[in-house]
Amino acid sequence: MFTFIDMINHYLGYINVNLKLKNQIYTVIGFIGNFYMLYLAYRFFENGRWVRGLGFIAVFLIFLYFLIMNIYYYFTKKAAPFDISPKIEKLLGGKPREAIEMERAQRLNRTGRGRQTIVPSTGIFEKNTILPATIKSNQRDLQNIQQLATQMVQNNFAMADYEGLSDDEILAHLQESNETEVYAIGQGIPFPYFELREEDGNANVYAGMNQMNLFRIGQVASVGLSDYFEAKKHYQLYLAQAALIGGQRKYAGRSTLMTEDSPYRAKIQMAYQKRDDQDTSSSRHMYS
Repeated sequence: MFTFIDMINHYLGYINVNLKLKNQIYTVIGFIGNFYMLYLAYRFFENGRWVRGLGFIAVFLIFLYFLIMNIYYYFTKKAAPFDISPKIEKLLGGKPREAIEMERAQRLNRTGRGRQTIVPSTGIFEKNTILPATIKSNQRDLQNIQQLATQMVQNNFAMADYEGLSDDEILAHLQESNETEVYAIGQGIPFPYFELREEDGNANVYAGMNQMNLFRIGQVASVGLSDYFEAKKHYQLYLAQAALIGGQRKYAGRSTLMTEDSPYRAKIQMAYQKRDDQDTSSSRHMYS
């Protein structure tokens, strides 16, 4: 029986699945193995070997307690009653869960205060005026993005610290969500300054630490489902957002958290306003 359970555990190690799902599977397997231990205790009692039988019963009850805790943690959102995990963590030299949560909240508050001052250089647009857009970057553009990312991190404009989360906290976050990875800079950081320029038939995007020092980071490939200049025939287009994304990331491996350095990239959003050709024609007629 235990060989069978070990085989399942071995093969699960080769599959990259959501950590929460994997722990749910381990919990179910644990219940099977634990009740097999109860069966062994019964056989010892049946053969008159009371000491070993009681030993197996004691181990069964201990494992049963922790398996029930796992049910609360991995299958429900309720707090487990009589949870002795903080005391065990303290006994083993770790911090109680309450202390970890408090430190995490403090780190997030510090990070939040530092990032609340970041306002897009083009102002704020209503959400219903934003269109999804894609940016196309060549090799030179990508080099400019890497250089700008380094400047942003060095000047504390971008915090590449996983928002102050420890590896254990990142693992817990991945377990509780459907996310597969976490980036050091988070979901993205707006560039300090960015602007859109139409040059030689291209809609080029420039970004930099300020307006004096700008790098081209790519060109607008599409706005919504249309080409930039095709969309411009029907809408007035504005560069609403240009943000830094990518960089170092952490993701769940087979048995531990993995770290990988990926290149920084840029993402953009466009704001639009529908053109009113009739109003434009009327205005021109009045002034002619």
